[in-house]
Amino acid sequence: MILQTLDLTLQYPGKLLCRNLSLTVGPGECWAILGQNGCGKTTLIHALGGLRRVDRENESSVMVAGKPPQTWPRRELARNLGILLQEEPGEFWGSVSEYVLLGRYPHVKNIFGWDAIDQDMALHAIERMELTSLAHRPLITLSGGERQRARIALLLAQSPICYLLDEPLQHLDLRHQLLAMTLFGELARQGSAVVMVLHDIGWASRFCDHVLMLFDDGHTIRGSSEETLNQSNLEALYQCNIKEIVMNNGRHFVPETMPGV
Repeated sequence: MILQTLDLTLQYPGKLLCRNLSLTVGPGECWAILGQNGCGKTTLIHALGGLRRVDRENESSVMVAGKPPQTWPRRELARNLGILLQEEPGEFWGSVSEYVLLGRYPHVKNIFGWDAIDQDMALHAIERMELTSLAHRPLITLSGGERQRARIALLLAQSPICYLLDEPLQHLDLRHQLLAMTLFGELARQGSAVVMVLHDIGWASRFCDHVLMLFDDGHTIRGSSEETLNQSNLEALYQCNIKEIVMNNGRHFVPETMPGV
């Protein structure tokens, strides 16, 4: 077990986001979190990563490697848990290479600078996200999609045991969506745990072996992708008609025209 919740309840004033959620994420698993806008996906990512305190009586309802995330020393937690948020506060004025190297900070042993392994892992992450030609550019000069790839590269350089990703495909073109999802799938196959918020059912069905669905009334459905990704569940989740298409041994879910549209 890498990540676990036990009877986790999250709410905003006047809105229940999830109720009594018990979830276990193990090594080698790739989870998609699906749901409508405003259902609590981002809040859940924050809670899982220790960025949002849960109610005091439920302080042990989220566990990372057997301990609540708030009890870990921050650098040690970062070696276990990497988080990609939708928005990054502040600006970084250095180069892409310098930015990606920040991912190695939880592993630094030499107070006088980066070790060779840190440089190598940052370089590999830059290459993997197809940023080599941009490595010496100031991060702030990159487009939204290029910057998103740099953020993923930083997380790859960080090399945690578990990846929490809030809409990792935002701003990415189709080629780089495929590149990112292929990377996340490989990380899971290598033994990491990956939990990501997605809006594209196609990517979830192709690359994720588990799904957590958050409904607007706070209830959830969780389980294997094969069991949970079906027309009935998706229509209830998104409140629109869904057509399932089976093609080339894969399942595809397409929204149908809404009444009056």
